[in-house]
Amino acid sequence: MKNFQTFTAWALGVSLVAVVSSYATATENATAELTILHTSDLHGSVLPFNDYANRPSDRGSLAQIATLVDEIRSAADHPVMVLDSGDTLQGTPLEQFTHVRWGEPSPTIDAMNRIGYQAMAVGNHEFNFGLEVLERAREQAEFPFLSANILREGTEETAFEPYAVFEQGPIRVGVLGLITPNVPGWEKPENYRGLVFEPMDMAARRWVPVLREKEKCDVVVVLAHTGFEQDPDSGEADGTTHENFIWRLTAVPGIDVLLTGHTHEDIPPRLVRGVFVAQPWARAQMLTRIDLRLERDEKGWHITDRRGENLPAKGVPADPELTRAFTLAQQRVQTTLDGPVGEVTGDVRVDRCRLEDCAAVDLVHEVQISASGADLSLAALLNAGAPVLRAGPVNWRWIHAFYVYPNTLIAVRLTGAQVRDVLEHAARYYDGLECTPEGCTVVADGAIPHYNVDNMAGIDYRIDPTRPEGSRIRDLRYNGLPLDPETEFIVACNSYRAAGGGLFPHLETAEVVWRSSEELPDLIGDYLDNHRPWRPVVDGNWFIGRDMVAEE
Repeated sequence: MKNFQTFTAWALGVSLVAVVSSYATATENATAELTILHTSDLHGSVLPFNDYANRPSDRGSLAQIATLVDEIRSAADHPVMVLDSGDTLQGTPLEQFTHVRWGEPSPTIDAMNRIGYQAMAVGNHEFNFGLEVLERAREQAEFPFLSANILREGTEETAFEPYAVFEQGPIRVGVLGLITPNVPGWEKPENYRGLVFEPMDMAARRWVPVLREKEKCDVVVVLAHTGFEQDPDSGEADGTTHENFIWRLTAVPGIDVLLTGHTHEDIPPRLVRGVFVAQPWARAQMLTRIDLRLERDEKGWHITDRRGENLPAKGVPADPELTRAFTLAQQRVQTTLDGPVGEVTGDVRVDRCRLEDCAAVDLVHEVQISASGADLSLAALLNAGAPVLRAGPVNWRWIHAFYVYPNTLIAVRLTGAQVRDVLEHAARYYDGLECTPEGCTVVADGAIPHYNVDNMAGIDYRIDPTRPEGSRIRDLRYNGLPLDPETEFIVACNSYRAAGGGLFPHLETAEVVWRSSEELPDLIGDYLDNHRPWRPVVDGNWFIGRDMVAEE
């Protein structure tokens, strides 16, 4: 595999650009304007189409972002920059089939080239498919992939260009890239082999002065693939300091604009501790626009006014030229998704899978135990919006709608006591009951992402939401007997869980006894193909119910 371009080579190129377009050639005007446009977490959203429902959708796409960008550029009489904060190479069948499975150029990078993006921060999902896939996309891009806090193991050399400098009219703009350092907590080691991820604020404190002092930048923009770890108003921590760094980054001197991502939030541009911070949701559903006004005095250019908004893509017409460029590839993907892969004897629904045992998640459990030979299986419903699978033929479209992440399968060794801890962690979601004469409703902890609400097969238990956190798992039995805390079990779970995703206890440090080479959507397809017809059955091994008799 071709080595990543070194920072030394990039810095030399930047210096040559600076010589050609030197700061001394700035106009005599004492004011200047700059517009910055920003997307993040595109996740392969190139075309306005819902692959899983097999119908057009105008919620957001790069084809619609292209229209917005073109309109803003056409109306502006000053420089307009287009930037992105990462998580680009994963998320849609168009991207994953074309670039990953078929080894062809990335449609997402192609679309970004056509739009005229100038820089992108590397996101954690760029590592989902390994360094070879990431490197092919980087070579294809006509803009730099930036990351100042990814180092080559054992060195101080950055694996990607840490920053880029752009002459925007009379203004010199420095753009620094940063990535959440928790990539090793989510990825297989081979997907980031030879790389080390520094804390984001540490890297920012090292590189922002370079942009200010060495590169003489008038404006410093940070593309940060991360979210808030503390509430921006109250400063209250939310327990995500291992992956989110915005609050700490706003304390780094010298940053003017902090463009963020990762947490899929709509954060309209706002000042946080003197730094203009924004995030444009995800999947090309929004475009952040920031307008800066600058004035020049004897000390140079400085920002006098900043305004911004998040522009929705919904309802914006798709750029016809960009749409045509990917029509044939999209048709090829749709043909693949329509390919048959099995059949089921009854309807499979997902609408109540977090409130009761269901055939859909039990299918994942069957697949995981069958493939790994494990005693127990841990899994969550990943997409509550997956369509009903009607009795009859199954195609790949439903499988990819149901299991939306490219996880692989891992089997680890846990004791009975550790199994209980894992289940108690998942049961934090069930945070009480609200009861009326007509019945009771489960109170859910909205701070816990739905993809972190797991259940387990191969073992029987009850969840009591009325009990304190840490003691909600009741009647835990294996083969009809109370669970022995000392007995060892082989537990199958996805690679995200095994790498520490969701902060489940024990899984990240447990002994790994087996790994799959296939991704779980493929394993599900193989299982259905080999079990024709598959009969949806709910084994009812877990349920939600409070204790009937108070215990001392």
